[in-house]
Amino acid sequence: MVTETQHMTLIEECKEWYDRLVSYREKINNLKNELYYFAPGKMDEETRIGIEHFHNQFHIQLINIHDLKHEIKHHIKDANHHPAFGHRIPHHFIKEKTDMLIADLDKLEEEFHQFVKS
Repeated sequence: MVTETQHMTLIEECKEWYDRLVSYREKINNLKNELYYFAPGKMDEETRIGIEHFHNQFHIQLINIHDLKHEIKHHIKDANHHPAFGHRIPHHFIKEKTDMLIADLDKLEEEFHQFVKS
């Protein structure tokens, strides 16, 4: 049985994850803009390959953020419609996905800034 406090804690945690992903979406869009300012005039093959790589990664990660935000919204909706039902297991899996995605995004940002500096 899920208490009201546990239910509200679950919902609040989901909202925090969602908001965090929104901020990461903005961060990735800013990185994309940095790439667009960096790219013009770069002619060597290795740099062009790097530009294409990061352009593709930013696009893929924006899709991943969107998909996970949608999953979180769906999880919140389910939890609100069935508050007495145990949502801890799907909640745990969504937390793991969120943590892994954020770690990947942080690593991508670090790699991008190293690429631009070199």
